[in-house]
Amino acid sequence: MKRANYVSLHNSNPEKTWTAGINFLSDWTAEELAALYGWNGHGMNWEANQQTWEASTSSVRLGQIVLPLEKSWSNLKSLQRIRSQGICGSCWAVTAATVLDAHSEIHSGSAARNFSAQQLVSCVPNPQECGGTGGCAGATVELAFDYALKNGLASDTDVPYRPYRVLSSACERSVDKGSLLSFHGGGKISSRPAGMTGMRSWKRLPENKYEPLMRAVVEHGPVGISVGAAGWSAYSSGIFNNCPRDTIINHAVTLLGYGQDVASNTKYWSVQNSWSRKWGEDGRIRLLRTDMDEKRCGTDKRPQQGTACKGGPQQVRVCGMCGILYDSAVPIFSA
Repeated sequence: MKRANYVSLHNSNPEKTWTAGINFLSDWTAEELAALYGWNGHGMNWEANQQTWEASTSSVRLGQIVLPLEKSWSNLKSLQRIRSQGICGSCWAVTAATVLDAHSEIHSGSAARNFSAQQLVSCVPNPQECGGTGGCAGATVELAFDYALKNGLASDTDVPYRPYRVLSSACERSVDKGSLLSFHGGGKISSRPAGMTGMRSWKRLPENKYEPLMRAVVEHGPVGISVGAAGWSAYSSGIFNNCPRDTIINHAVTLLGYGQDVASNTKYWSVQNSWSRKWGEDGRIRLLRTDMDEKRCGTDKRPQQGTACKGGPQQVRVCGMCGILYDSAVPIFSA
C-alpha cells in the first residue's frame, strides 16, 4: 500500500517527466531490493584516448570535439535480450557480460554472442572487497573486464546463469560442449584464451566528466556505468529525474547512448538495466541529461555501501543524474 500510494501521488503531479507504476518489484522489501545492487567502480586509472573524431552533419561541439546530437546502440541484436540478475547482487557481472556482447557484435562483425555472466560471478577474484565480497555479494565491472581480458569468457550456453544460487569459492568454466569443471579454494584458475572475447584492452573513463562518456559511447559502443538506483524500482516510463545530488552509487548498468525527447525537447541518457524486460521501458530507463551535468554534483557519503574498496575513501564526489558521470568503464575491441 505504501508503494501504491507513492505511485498515485507521483503520477498526479502534472509537471512530472516520468511515470511510476506497479510492477513485480512493488512488494519487495527494502532488504530484498538491496539485493539487486552490488557494484563498485572505484579504483582503476583511465588512460586518455588519443584518437580523433569525425564531424557529423547533426552534431554538437564540446570544446574542440564534435559529437552527434543523438547516438543509440539499442537496436543491436545482442541487446534485444534483457538479462535478469534475479536475487543475486551480480549487476556488475551482468553489465560486463552485456557490454561485451554488444562490443563483440559491433567490432567483430560476427553474429551476436552471449557471454557468461555466471562465469564472472563464480570466478572473478575480489581480494580488496571492491563493491562487496565477490560473487552475488558484489564486485566491479572493471574486475570483470580485467578477468575476461586475461582469461577469456565462456558462452552463456556453456555456463548458464543461475540467479538463485549464491556461489562463493566455486569457479566453473566450460571445457567442451557444456561440460563443467569446478575449481575450489585458492587454486589458479585458467580459462579460454583472451582472444576469444575479441577484447584488446579496457579503460576507465575520467570521473565525473560529461564529454568523455559521450565520446566513449559514440566511438566504441555501450559503456558499463555506475548509478545510484535506490529510487528506480517504481519507474515505468519517461525521463527519470528523481535522484538527489547526494546519492549513493550502488548499481551497475549499461549505457546504450543518449538522445533528446521530441515532445519535450528534454535530453536523456539511454540505459539498459538487469531487472528483466518486465521493468521500465522494456527493461530500460531514460535518465535526465544536461550539458551541465558536470556541475550537478553531490556527495556519496556512504561509499562503503557500494563504491568503496577496503581502505577506500569515506566519501566521494558524484555528478550527473543518479551520479551517472562518476564511474564508467569501456572495453576496447578496435585496433
